[in-house]
Amino acid sequence: MGYPIYSPNNRNTANYQRVKVETATPESLVLMLYDGALRFMTQAELAFEENNIEKINNLLLRVQAIFTELQCSLDRDKGGDIASNLERLYVFFNSKLIEANMKKDVNSLLEIKPMVQNLRDTWEVAMQKHQTMNKAAPTSSRFSLSA
Repeated sequence: MGYPIYSPNNRNTANYQRVKVETATPESLVLMLYDGALRFMTQAELAFEENNIEKINNLLLRVQAIFTELQCSLDRDKGGDIASNLERLYVFFNSKLIEANMKKDVNSLLEIKPMVQNLRDTWEVAMQKHQTMNKAAPTSSRFSLSA
């Protein structure tokens, strides 16, 4: 088992990532979670090809943790039907990941990966539209200049 290599470059990368997360908007954090899930899913696909059981397990557990976090962060009061539908999707994703891990079958992973990619891309478009709408909306002044 190898030890992690600590170098100034690795520390800088870790610091950059920490600051990026700490300063991100909630919407950006969700996008980062989707990106992380997709990255770990791709790594798990490679681990399946290598038949690396330990790596498969660890990566699929990381993806499950991401979907559990997304599920726990849903605002069911404000989100209504969208939050309910997302919750069902996250539960479905986790069940497929459990299936892939237990059976050591990549097909369950491959079944959901395009759905996760689609969800991530949809979220990004919604974020961009929201940002555009907020920039276009006139800002109201707290001061009245009328006499």
